[in-house]
Amino acid sequence: MTSLHKFSLLFVILFSSQTLLAQDDDFVFYSDLARDWYQGGDYFEWTSTTEDNNSAKVNVFYRTWGDQTKPKLVLIHGFPNSSFDYYKMIPYLEDEYYIAALDFPGSGFSDKPLDGFNYMLAENAEIVDYFVREVVGFEDFALFTHDRGVSIGLAFLGSYIDNPNPGYTINYHFLSNSGMFLPLANLIPFQLALLDAEAGPRMIEARAAQPRRTEGDPEALAFSDIFAFNEAISPYFMLVDTC
Repeated sequence: MTSLHKFSLLFVILFSSQTLLAQDDDFVFYSDLARDWYQGGDYFEWTSTTEDNNSAKVNVFYRTWGDQTKPKLVLIHGFPNSSFDYYKMIPYLEDEYYIAALDFPGSGFSDKPLDGFNYMLAENAEIVDYFVREVVGFEDFALFTHDRGVSIGLAFLGSYIDNPNPGYTINYHFLSNSGMFLPLANLIPFQLALLDAEAGPRMIEARAAQPRRTEGDPEALAFSDIFAFNEAISPYFMLVDTC
């Protein structure tokens, strides 16, 4: 089995262990950072286009910053994190750009459906297309992608190139820390262990048994809150420094 195939199977395993709730308005935050991020955002509804998902509807979280008259910038996050990955970048960019970022289904403050729900790169690219056209209405923008978000960004860019009239212009694509070609990716030992068919599931199970953080380092506490939102699954979600 190839490393890429192993990673794909791992991604399915991570989203197949328990039932999650929809958007949780009664969620208890232990992190002011996470609470502020959530309260500054909004939602749009997405109907899944992946056949096996049976047109399931999910709520997708997003945020915008800055002056709408400034150049536009779309931020695409990696796995297993969310738009919060960019929280330290925003203050340096929001005076010069109008910024938009979203949490893909299964991540951050978006819905995290399980019960056989398939999370596909191609559909994530379709979500980005819908987001820029119908939600934030960008006509000309730069794209910044990170980690798994690079693969999403390239799928999105491929559809854009193939479409003679996409309705918008992508003027630049920034690629950050891409692991899209695993043989050349700089994976840390823990990530390599997760790719192992036997060791990976054992590590996932061990992480799942760990309690949620309620105090400590502000950034780690924020990630813990975000991963736990909608009863987020996965031990893997506790790894804030893997991507």
